[in-house]
Amino acid sequence: MILRRLVEYARRMEDEGVLTPVMYASVPVRWQIVLSMEGELEGFVSLGGDRKDNKRGENLVVPNLVRAAGIKPKLLVDNGEYVLGVGRPDSDPAKVQERHRRFVDLVERCANETEDADVAAVSRFLARWDEGEYREKLRADFDPQDNMTFRVRGRFPFDHDDVKAFWSKSTTGAGMPEMTCLVTGEFGPVEKRLPVKVKGLTGIGGQAAGTSLISANAEPFESYGLKNSLTSPISRDAGELFGKALNHLLADERSRVFVGPSVYVFWTKKKSTFDPVTFLQNRPDPESVKLLLNSPLSGVERSGVGADDFYALALSASGGRAVVRDWLETTIPEAEKNLKRWFTAQRVVDYQGEMGDPFGLFALAAGAYRDASKEMTPQVPASLVRAAVKGGRLPEDLLVRAVRRNRADGDVSRQRAALMKLVMIYGGGEGARMAQKLEELNPEVTEPAYHCGRLLAELEDLQRRAIPGVKATIMDRYYGAASSTPASVFGTLMRGHIAHIGKIRKETPGIGMAIQDRISEITTKIGPVFPLTLTMRLQAVFALGYYHQRAHNRAEAARAKAEREARPRNTESNDETEV
Repeated sequence: MILRRLVEYARRMEDEGVLTPVMYASVPVRWQIVLSMEGELEGFVSLGGDRKDNKRGENLVVPNLVRAAGIKPKLLVDNGEYVLGVGRPDSDPAKVQERHRRFVDLVERCANETEDADVAAVSRFLARWDEGEYREKLRADFDPQDNMTFRVRGRFPFDHDDVKAFWSKSTTGAGMPEMTCLVTGEFGPVEKRLPVKVKGLTGIGGQAAGTSLISANAEPFESYGLKNSLTSPISRDAGELFGKALNHLLADERSRVFVGPSVYVFWTKKKSTFDPVTFLQNRPDPESVKLLLNSPLSGVERSGVGADDFYALALSASGGRAVVRDWLETTIPEAEKNLKRWFTAQRVVDYQGEMGDPFGLFALAAGAYRDASKEMTPQVPASLVRAAVKGGRLPEDLLVRAVRRNRADGDVSRQRAALMKLVMIYGGGEGARMAQKLEELNPEVTEPAYHCGRLLAELEDLQRRAIPGVKATIMDRYYGAASSTPASVFGTLMRGHIAHIGKIRKETPGIGMAIQDRISEITTKIGPVFPLTLTMRLQAVFALGYYHQRAHNRAEAARAKAEREARPRNTESNDETEV
């Protein structure tokens, strides 16, 4: 199903003139051999090589094929060993000679079958080429590893339609086994090795030369004696189409998102203005998210084509092999609906009590790890994207990791608060209904664990006021125990707070009274006794209570400071009211 959808996309891209011709690819070409119509050499001309990004030449769309093993010439464009028979210092002279001979034979066959005058000129040049005679005409910086091509009458012969047709025909499954193609369902020649490598996965473990989407290069991967790509028989045309489609998506920043050790590519069946990358990238555009959330009220239709099919594919890589991590099929309206839920569910105030910008996928997941680049597995971003686009549960492991990071870091970050809230909401049940109310401080929540977190934040704030510059706060020393076994530490903390409140009330009676009132309000919400133990979910609720109370206190302090600074200079103020 995945490959069939990619082939459909490739055919749409062909109709739009985006994809390269059959068995053509964009390849760096360093040299062009300029010829007359009679095949006389007029010069070697450099293409690129003057900058770091074009060291191997300028990218041209030229005849191409996968050359994993053996001698396989490419039509009219190849490296110096094939084109001129000039080998590298460590090359086997016999193999270099054979490569050149096959290249010459291929060009001659093309000239005879197409009767193309420019290809005939190239064939005449190759027939009289003698390395010893022409060697001095090669540039000093010539490297046999570089690709080279021919130019006749100011044109590249490989651009001619008759040459493209010849190359397509000559690379079609000659001598290949005949089986039923898994993509098209048609019986005919299938490829031992797929004609297009997947590019663009080097950042997540893939090879620069490309990775294989389907391959069996060892006995454990073989089935019924079938080797290489024959384990999943696919025709040349289908293999080329889905390979080019995938490479096109991976090369377009508007179609792909890297999330940790995986990459996601997105596309639609029909052309659409729907842009999932805007919402799923590391930093979603806040205005786009706002527009998405408000679209039912404003009447904005983001897709532009109605209920069109929408696809998402996740890949990771290991050396020469690409790994499919997830596959999603849905519709644009369904994806929009789920994205709205996703951004609503992660809403939580920032450190100053204001509603902050939305989080991207990687930022959310990274909050659960000490070093996300090393510890995050591909399954984590896959589960996040699936939840964001198609709904479903999030793994409980993320909640557990986030809770443990709170203890290890001695703090509750906003991204972890958002992640914990997300996991609870997507988990469903009573916990989800409670979590939906936890965008900001909510004293009406009935769960004691939430108010235990609030109480720890208040006691910590009280300690900082009573002992300015304290090095080890209550949070540093007691957060782990307070969040898991509240009854074991809050008795001690409540007894200790009496001295702190007494000191504050002597210095600033108004502030001391306000703090005491808040602590009394919170302990009333907890009940007559502190909970003995808290489950992982309740520890997440505790963390949200702690985070909300601290954000609320900062917001209140900032508001009081702003009001005080706004008073006329000659008006006496009473700083005791700032809490």
